[in-house]
Amino acid sequence: MGTVDEYVKRALVDGDFTGCEQDITRVLQLYYPWIQVQFGGPWEANENPGNSEASAPAQLSALHVQIDGREQAGAHVYEVVLQIGGAVAKAARAVPMVVAPVSLRERRRPVKHALRRALYEALVVLTGHKQPWGALTGVRPGKLVHSAFRSGTREAGALRRYLQDEYGVEDSRAALLVEIAERERSALPDLYDLGRAVSVYVGIPFCPTHCAYCTFPAYSMVEKARYAEGFLTVLLKEIKRAGDLLRAYGITVTTVYVGGGTPTSLKAGELQVLLAALREHLPGASSWRELNVEAGRADTITPDRVKVMREAGVTRVSVNPQSFRAATLKAIGRGHSPEIVDKRFALFRDAGFTNINMDVILGLPGETLDDVRYTLERTLRLAPDAVTVHTLSLKRSSAVTRERDAYAVAPDTEVRAMMDLADREVRAAGQRPYYLYRQKDILANLENIGYALPGKEGLYNISIIEEAQTILALGGGAASKWVSPAKGVIGRHQNPREPSVYVGTQDAVWEQKERVLRPLFEEMAASAHTAPVI
Repeated sequence: MGTVDEYVKRALVDGDFTGCEQDITRVLQLYYPWIQVQFGGPWEANENPGNSEASAPAQLSALHVQIDGREQAGAHVYEVVLQIGGAVAKAARAVPMVVAPVSLRERRRPVKHALRRALYEALVVLTGHKQPWGALTGVRPGKLVHSAFRSGTREAGALRRYLQDEYGVEDSRAALLVEIAERERSALPDLYDLGRAVSVYVGIPFCPTHCAYCTFPAYSMVEKARYAEGFLTVLLKEIKRAGDLLRAYGITVTTVYVGGGTPTSLKAGELQVLLAALREHLPGASSWRELNVEAGRADTITPDRVKVMREAGVTRVSVNPQSFRAATLKAIGRGHSPEIVDKRFALFRDAGFTNINMDVILGLPGETLDDVRYTLERTLRLAPDAVTVHTLSLKRSSAVTRERDAYAVAPDTEVRAMMDLADREVRAAGQRPYYLYRQKDILANLENIGYALPGKEGLYNISIIEEAQTILALGGGAASKWVSPAKGVIGRHQNPREPSVYVGTQDAVWEQKERVLRPLFEEMAASAHTAPVI
């Protein structure tokens, strides 16, 4: 087994940065989102020939990245030199020499971190501005704080300085991460011990229409209605299989989340059958901490569906306006008026639901800061128990990204002002942030934040974002994530997205999933000191 020194030496002498390509590319794309980075020859980034982005520097095709290394004072030092046009920027970062044998992943980690940070520092010099999240490009920055918590570091000031010094995170974001991590541990005191249980996600890949910004598995009911009946039959079969396997190994369920798509695209009778099957087949229904249904589209919320959810014991629902501007809703394909949102929200409240979340999206095409202010005012007037503030993500396969000229979005400075406004307004309503995640192509390099009143946090959201336990995902396009109690995340599996493919391949797909689940459940059962009954 090699050492850190051996790996770093190979990187320095041979230029072998295998495993670092993605890290380097993502840091460059923080500043130049549409570039293509080529490896295997000179370190340079070339402008995407198809890029029509007006703000891209004219000299972007001349952006060169040079990475050199040297040994100095007991460390390996990486120096990054960036050149664009006539401007040159340099930055260096050190990797301490370590002689103890470690795994390949551990050998790569300090090298990748040094390269990311040095590259980011050079980009700050070259462009003259910093990113809110510094050199961090991952989805789950909160895991850094939880890792520090687990190692015994709890002092907020020390954690904030660590995030600033090591990753260049701005102070407001560092403080936010620490606040959220503490809130997560308060909402789920056993967060670090959830690995011996699972949460279950159920994907319903149907929507009334397809939103312009969306890339989730969601097929228009107008086009795909013929699949719905067969889909539900196969989904019920998968639920039973999952429940049988969980019971066999004595694995408990923490939360159940029914999402999509839009689960309330199902008719009331179909929704009733689905929720009854979950309670019948998945173990320990009476002890689930949460049964959440994403009733996101107001145009699918009806009195009979609300009645079904209430009688089935659903504890948390989402009613998602995204925006209260009628023109925006029409442009993005939502297919309902703002007034319907108020009425559908009232249906849930009148039925006795005491944990209702509402989603809003910042940076939707054509919207300004005043539009966001209006949406927040209308949303908070309803007094929801939770508000999730999303920043628009320009996902590559969405209509918003494919047709950028038709879907103009606000500049970064205005999007950041939108987030600052949302944070102030939602906090003023008594809600506090409780989970956060980021996306690769998110506007202004920002984040998505879930806020909630005390005791109204979405527990499934915390579990999946912090990768605290296995998510067993059932249904169309549903993505499972395997989390070993001893090793952490060990893999993922996605069911077929297309409903007809999901229906036609369920037996084979379940066999594949079960081959992974059995040894994982054996480990989980052993860690909980319970023996499987098979």
